[in-house]
Amino acid sequence: MTARIRRGAVEGFEAVILENDRLRAVVIPELGGRVWELHDRKHDRQWIWHRPGLSPRRVPAGTNYDDAWAGGWEELFPNDAPGRFEGRDLPDHGEWWTLPWRVESMRDGRSATLTLSASSSIVRARCTKEFELDGDGSTLAVRYSIRSEEKEPFHFLFKQHLPVAIHPHCRLQLPGGRVTQVDPGFSSLLPPTDGFDWPILESASRKVDLSVIPPAASRLQEFAYVERCPGDWCGVVDSAAGATLRMAFDGTRLPYVWLFLTYGGWRDLYTAVLEPCTNMPKDLAGAVRLGQSARLEPGQEFTTFANVTLGDAAVTDTENQR
Repeated sequence: MTARIRRGAVEGFEAVILENDRLRAVVIPELGGRVWELHDRKHDRQWIWHRPGLSPRRVPAGTNYDDAWAGGWEELFPNDAPGRFEGRDLPDHGEWWTLPWRVESMRDGRSATLTLSASSSIVRARCTKEFELDGDGSTLAVRYSIRSEEKEPFHFLFKQHLPVAIHPHCRLQLPGGRVTQVDPGFSSLLPPTDGFDWPILESASRKVDLSVIPPAASRLQEFAYVERCPGDWCGVVDSAAGATLRMAFDGTRLPYVWLFLTYGGWRDLYTAVLEPCTNMPKDLAGAVRLGQSARLEPGQEFTTFANVTLGDAAVTDTENQR
């Protein structure tokens, strides 16, 4: 079997489409190299969330991310929370999502590959992403490289940012781990807590199963960190479609999973965002103090990966029970 790659368009922007008989992925190089669609052809399920009423558009670095966020699978580098750090003014949600990426190569055959490159300027670095889809596979594999061109070492954050299109028949899946709140003031799903083991929190006032996705009418929202996961994956199962999305990631480089969950509560939006990350917490200065931040020396290269597999719900559920 073969995988194909071709040019296309999304909302007036040039796109690159990688596809086989099982999966179709649409990448927009000009808009941060984001993956705009991940379509499971077997289950007719498009997994990536798009913000209703907001089309993707080019914006300059420093733009308020929440106002411009149109959806799509992106990555954050070199930071999340904006602010002054190590002599730099770091923009909201970093720089990668605002960069236009160049198409360096496209190839198809037994597998389809797409290589993109960009140069960041907030911290000077040479950045590449390489997408690969096998001809008979159901996994979009992405490999990343960040090579420092700075004269001094710097701390940074690198994070996946995959918003999933959800409904109440979906469930969040992780292999376990310890959950803490990012900001108790933001929480409306979890009561105040010092932490709990995924997925269930039992308190004197209530019991919450964080794997359960409530309807948009619930108007709930949550932002949580998960650490000490016994496996390097996270995902969503859609029992109505009989389908799953699972992200396998480099647990050595990305030891924390963040979950941004808005069930109608934040800006009336409804999505679950999967965010394997190098750092915890989101504030770079705080992560450095705790020894939980990524760091690059001059000329050093940071490499990592994230592989998203679209599968059958019954198969994945059986595997989880082993």
